[in-house]
Amino acid sequence: MKIIVKRVERIQIKRNHELWRYCDEICFAAKNLYNYANYITRQEFIKNNKWVRYKELNRILKEHETYKNLPAQTAQQTLRLLDRNWKSFFRAMEEWRRDSSKFNGRPKLPKYKKKDGKAISVFTNQQCKIKDGYLTFPKTDLRLKTRVAGNLREVRIIPKGCVYVVEIVYEKEIAEIKRLPKRIAGIDLGLNNFVTLVNNIGIKPIVGVKIKLCPLYN
Repeated sequence: MKIIVKRVERIQIKRNHELWRYCDEICFAAKNLYNYANYITRQEFIKNNKWVRYKELNRILKEHETYKNLPAQTAQQTLRLLDRNWKSFFRAMEEWRRDSSKFNGRPKLPKYKKKDGKAISVFTNQQCKIKDGYLTFPKTDLRLKTRVAGNLREVRIIPKGCVYVVEIVYEKEIAEIKRLPKRIAGIDLGLNNFVTLVNNIGIKPIVGVKIKLCPLYN
């Protein structure tokens, strides 16, 4: 029997790599959109106690410069990431109201990325393709050598300090591994009994010889 599993290939992009500039620019653009969308969301929440969800943000920002600086689906993925972060905030608030002792303080609103920082960029399998052992990106002729031969799901460019990490997420079919049932034996060293042994393999539990403890005298 075959099963489908998810795998990730990670490729590090250093400054001397031909993809460095592309990664740097697109992650910077993703940061700009994330921060602008977060500003709108924060202001609406602070002033009107309203949560602006992904669909509304996507409608509001479609024609904005920060949105257009990214491929459309990557911009959408950036807004979805922000929406998930706000969802986590509201879940934390619910938990804080139930039991604040679990927290060091009241949960804070999702933060802005640093002004000169970067944000993760996500590409769908409609944007990126693998052909002849190379991964291609939208709106560029740049390619990246890959070992992936399975079904591409998505690609992520993640800022990691002084490098970028390209994560290629894919699915592949493998043979199901049949695992033998676990056979367990437990041993208990007692005071009155030397040892007691139990198991789940059908052998009758074993109780060791009883030991009579005698007081010691100086």
